[in-house]
Amino acid sequence: MAGRPRRDVETIEFDPGTTDAVVARMEELASAGDGWINVLPGVPEEEVEEPPRGVFTALFGTAQPPVSMGTWVPAGGGRRDSGAETVGFMHPRGRRAVNQLASAGVMVPAGWRVGQDHPRRGLIVRPPSGTPHAEVLSWVLRAGAALAVVPLTGRWQARVYLPKPRSTTS
Repeated sequence: MAGRPRRDVETIEFDPGTTDAVVARMEELASAGDGWINVLPGVPEEEVEEPPRGVFTALFGTAQPPVSMGTWVPAGGGRRDSGAETVGFMHPRGRRAVNQLASAGVMVPAGWRVGQDHPRRGLIVRPPSGTPHAEVLSWVLRAGAALAVVPLTGRWQARVYLPKPRSTTS
């Protein structure tokens, strides 16, 4: 029995000043209109612990991890494709992430549209078509650092979910 083609995942470790490999993958995924990239900040080992479970989290859900995870999806790559590239964040900051980013000096760039800013479902923004991928990634790194609630190492990891291989039938 033939299953669905498996999606390969590539991990890229990088510094904010050396993003060429990640930007190249963004270009590749954008051309394919498939896949996505999760971007995670590095956290010192002593900061990686299970968050304490309180009564509130036991009743209303699990506590968020202390760092944010940014996800970039090319146009055509989402389950509910809006025809636009999207950037999303799951983050521990709760309500009004856009306001919190602005307070930290990380504004949502002019022309970018906020699609969602929800305490549990996260933040979703849509850059205008044609925004350079290096510019999008730079904003993702600044926003991800600003939304973290623990110190960061300065290193980042991109988990690249490559386009699904085309199934070949004869």
